[in-house]
Amino acid sequence: MISFTSGKQKALGAFTFVEAIFTIAVIGIMSALALTAISNGSRDANRIVARQQQAAIQEALNMWVMAQSRVGNTAQVRSLVSIQASYNALTTTEARFNLLVPNPASPDPNQKEGYIDQSTADHFFAYRESSDKLHSAALKGAKQYLVLSNWATGSFPMVEMVAQP
Repeated sequence: MISFTSGKQKALGAFTFVEAIFTIAVIGIMSALALTAISNGSRDANRIVARQQQAAIQEALNMWVMAQSRVGNTAQVRSLVSIQASYNALTTTEARFNLLVPNPASPDPNQKEGYIDQSTADHFFAYRESSDKLHSAALKGAKQYLVLSNWATGSFPMVEMVAQP
């Protein structure tokens, strides 16, 4: 038996040129979306760690203020105005940060132990760029830095997170 078919019949399972281009375009768009989601995830993770580091430094700073309220091992109490004056006398973020770092040579047990652990302090020192900005790997990844600004009257000292320009 003889069968007549037109010469334009498409083979089963094959793509036309237009279908192939369309498929490649869809795959390209999907991979671009996936790549964007992955890169945003990395940036978001850096921001989360940076916020945790800010909170840890703030907690250490609060502990430093509380420890300064007593004069050594005596029952004498220092005023917040006095503590604020000594804090604000240090003019750079790095000098204020050094108040929190362990100092083994200090006779004061609080300063000897420090208010943050040595490995955290070393991490911030490893990323040091200037005396007015605290950097870490996560802060660099989030394009931010920390500042220990002047202690305003009527509040506690603050650790501020600033976006890099």
